[in-house]
Formats: sequence, C-alpha cells, structure tokens
Amino acid sequence: MNRVALAITCAALFGLASCGTPAEQCEARVAAEQRNVLRLLQEVEANIARGYAWETTVSGTGFRLCTGGFRGGYGRLGLGYSSCHGGPDTMRKRVPIDPAAEMRKREALQKRLAVLSAQGVSQCLARHDAAR
Repeated sequence: MNRVALAITCAALFGLASCGTPAEQCEARVAAEQRNVLRLLQEVEANIARGYAWETTVSGTGFRLCTGGFRGGYGRLGLGYSSCHGGPDTMRKRVPIDPAAEMRKREALQKRLAVLSAQGVSQCLARHDAAR
C-alpha cells in the first residue's frame, strides 16, 4: 500500500471513529453547554467582584504585512528577525455594571448549570435508549 492510500485510509478511519453514536453526540453537546455556562458564570462572578466588566473591541482589517526571514539556511539553526505591521487592534475598556442585574444573571446561570448537571446526560441516555 503506498503512502497516499495509507493516509486516505487512516483519515477515513479517524473520521468514522470521531462521529460517535447519537447518544455520544448528545452527551458531547451537553458537556459543551455545561462548559459554556460555567465560563459565563465565572465571568459574571468576576464582574461582580471587580465592580465593572471588560468590553473588548476589535478594529482593523486583520491584514498583517510581515517582512523578515530566517538566517542560517537549510538544515542549520540561526538567528532570525521578523517585523509585522498592521493587523487588527484589540482594545479593552472598563464598562460599569448594574450589580443587581449581574446578581440575577448569576442566579439564572447557576440554575441552568444545576439543571444541565442533574438532567442533561440522563435525558440523552433516556432519549436514545427509547429510540432503540
């Protein structure tokens, strides 16, 4: 078997193995949702502790012009230099928060996380066991 055929076969097997059963896909979605809610909850709690939130704005096109290169040649190590100009500018600024609204948001996220932890995976298992 040549290298190209071996690479295609390995890629196909990896693709089939990563699909998972519908129950596994459902569990993965629940786990991703739990991670997302937990991240949001941590952000809200940090905002409450600080008394303000961070707002990030990105401006620019994202195009970056780089010049420079690598000295040393093929197969040898050497010192290099690089200089990049342009690209998007990211700015963070403090934004005042409404503490009462942040507290309500925290409570809602805590409830959502509790529901996902208690029922998320069990609902997936029940739904896909009933389908069999």
